[in-house]
Amino acid sequence: MIKLKNSYLYVIMVVGMISWGVSWPAAKVVGRYGDPSDLIVWRFVLALLTMLAIMKLLKVPLKFPQKSLKFVIAASTLIVFYNFNYLKGTQVGLSSLGGVIVPTISPLFTFVLSMIFLNKQTHVKEICGLLIGLIGGILLIRVWEVSIVNIVSSGNLYFLLGAFLWSGVTIFAQKTSEELHPLNFSFWVYGMAMLIALPIFPLNSIDAIFKYDLLFWFNFILISVVALGLGTTAYFITTMRLGSHKASSFMFIVPFSAILSASFFLGETIQVSTIFGGLLSTTAVYLINK
Repeated sequence: MIKLKNSYLYVIMVVGMISWGVSWPAAKVVGRYGDPSDLIVWRFVLALLTMLAIMKLLKVPLKFPQKSLKFVIAASTLIVFYNFNYLKGTQVGLSSLGGVIVPTISPLFTFVLSMIFLNKQTHVKEICGLLIGLIGGILLIRVWEVSIVNIVSSGNLYFLLGAFLWSGVTIFAQKTSEELHPLNFSFWVYGMAMLIALPIFPLNSIDAIFKYDLLFWFNFILISVVALGLGTTAYFITTMRLGSHKASSFMFIVPFSAILSASFFLGETIQVSTIFGGLLSTTAVYLINK
């Protein structure tokens, strides 16, 4: 179904995860213009249009998910709630912190869920990789400087919920791998998610998004077309090709790129621990995929 060599797939996935990292500070900028309820539907609209363009370019036929429909609906529901937590968390919390919490905790959730629902066999090197990735996340977050109150504040709780929700999306993506091409999966997930999110979409502000300036549109296209449309599709392809546990391990790349981009776009200082944490996170990806 997917004829990409693993080496090419790894490169595509790394680029996709970098786009995810950059999307965290971009989402912070977007959150200054509107609430998640104003933006979620439009984000899925842009991602859906991106999928249509890619499918036409690659001549991938549109296939309805007959056997795996329940998994697509489940993934669509979870990705709506994930996007709400993603947008709300970056709006009220620290974007760089979210870019660490979600990608370092979600693979742990995915690892456990894959053992429960996919009968995943574990190996020592995979467990070591996950532990190293977690240590890398601790260094990136500089947990010794963060108070308990800050960790459990509303913004960070959104990130923790997002980490759990994304692990569920990963599992359901793998469940559909036997029937659907990853681009088909992305198309139906974004389309159904758009419909699921409509009830929370305020119709009185349907055109508000078109009144925002170029700074908003640059960042909104970044998080919708590049990160969601392209980056997330790369993630789905890897999930269906290599399995949910290996795909989720690439998320350890996100914290490094998230903090670097937050430093560039939002002026946050890069710490020495950020460099070491990023190296450990990259090592985790290598161990799990070796």
